Amino acid sequence: MQAVERVASILLAFAHVRGEQGVSELSRRLGLPKSAVHRTLDALVDTGLIARNPATSKYYLGPRALELGMAGFGTPDLRTLAEPVMRELMEETQETVTLSYLVNTERVYAAQVESRQPVRMTITVGMRVPLYAGASGRAILAAMSEKELDEYLAKVELRPLTGTTLFDPSSLRNALEEVRDAGYAVSFGERDPWAAAAAAAIVTSSGRPIGSLSVCGPLARFQGPLVKLCGEAVRDAAQKISKMLS
Repeated sequence: MQAVERVASILLAFAHVRGEQGVSELSRRLGLPKSAVHRTLDALVDTGLIARNPATSKYYLGPRALELGMAGFGTPDLRTLAEPVMRELMEETQETVTLSYLVNTERVYAAQVESRQPVRMTITVGMRVPLYAGASGRAILAAMSEKELDEYLAKVELRPLTGTTLFDPSSLRNALEEVRDAGYAVSFGERDPWAAAAAAAIVTSSGRPIGSLSVCGPLARFQGPLVKLCGEAVRDAAQKISKMLS
């Protein structure tokens, strides 16, 4: 019961103060030991209810907290807001569309709208995936600040998942520059050898990434003009969802 009360008090503390808060600040305000506050915050980061800014080492409400707030006001959550956009995107591209949340140093699949084609890409909702492997994660990384990216690369071990996974930090940074220029990321067999995708970040009004939208399909079909079509379409769709959050 004490642990539940601690979690509730920390979450509610963010409801009364705009912006980020540090461990010491929360400890003083709530009368709790710093160690207990730090442990609780780290656990909440793993759920997506709280997020940490590596540039300041302070914390702020995460994307899942946004969903709770929307639900409390009778406003649809992010998945509900995104669903019609995802369906339009699937109809436009004829490929599967997925929504991912940024949770700590990974992304988590939150929803999908499957292609109607006989051979199609499908994902498992709730599955966690490294950010460096594939278009969806790379789109999120490209939307981070340089300090956030530096801390991510210092913290996470980059290991190849397939023969085409980008796991060299220098190569990854170069790829992120290309993502920023184009407004979307593409990947070919980096996480699953037979799959390809185009993805773009979903960001808050302050430009902070909270997730990504992707169009994905079989590698054999994801070639030529389809790549640019999917990239530009997913970029526009992600921007539309981002505007809904502002």
